[in-house]
Amino acid sequence: MEKTAVQHLARILRWLVIITFVCNLLVMPLVPGLVTQLVIGGSERLLAAVRSMAGLEGLWVQKSIWAYLLEVLTCFWRDSLVCVVTLAYWLCGTCSALILWQAKKVLDTILQGSPFQMANARALKRAAICCWIISGAALVRLLWWFWHDGTLAPLFTYTALFVPGFFMAGLLFLVMSALFRQAAELQEDQDLTI
Repeated sequence: MEKTAVQHLARILRWLVIITFVCNLLVMPLVPGLVTQLVIGGSERLLAAVRSMAGLEGLWVQKSIWAYLLEVLTCFWRDSLVCVVTLAYWLCGTCSALILWQAKKVLDTILQGSPFQMANARALKRAAICCWIISGAALVRLLWWFWHDGTLAPLFTYTALFVPGFFMAGLLFLVMSALFRQAAELQEDQDLTI
C-alpha cells in the first residue's frame, strides 16, 4: 500500500517527537543543578555554595564524578526556594514527557492508516489533563513567587505566560479529543454498515 503525504509527514513528526521525548528525559536529572545555579547566581557561586553546604570549604578534595553528583543532589533540598522550583520543573517536565508520548501514540495510528480510534481520543484527553496540570503548577508557582518576593515582578516572567498558554492548549487537546471520539464512532458505524 502506498504511503500518503500525511503518513510521510507523520513519520517525520514521530521521529521529532521521539528525539524531543528522549532529550526531555535526559534533561530531567539536570533540573536541580540548573535551578540552583539560577537561584544562587552563576557557576562559581554554585560550586562555592555546594562546597560550603557539604563542609568542604577550603578543601580541594579529589572525588569521583558520581560522589560529587550525589553530594550536589543532597545539597539541593536544603533551600526551600530551590526545592519548590525544582519540584515545579519536574512536574512540568513529567507532564511534557507524557504529552509527547501521547503525541507519539497518535502519530503511530496515523502511520498505520487508521487514525480515527477511541485510543487517540483517550490519548488527546490525557494530553489535555497534562496541559492543565502544567498550567496549575505554573499558577501555584506564580502565587508562591508573589508571596515569597512580595512584588508584582513575577507577572512579567515566562511563568505568567504558562498559565493561560497551557490552559488553552489543554482546551484545544480536549476539542481534538472530542473530534477524534466522534470520528471513531462514525468510523465504527460505517464499518458495521458495510
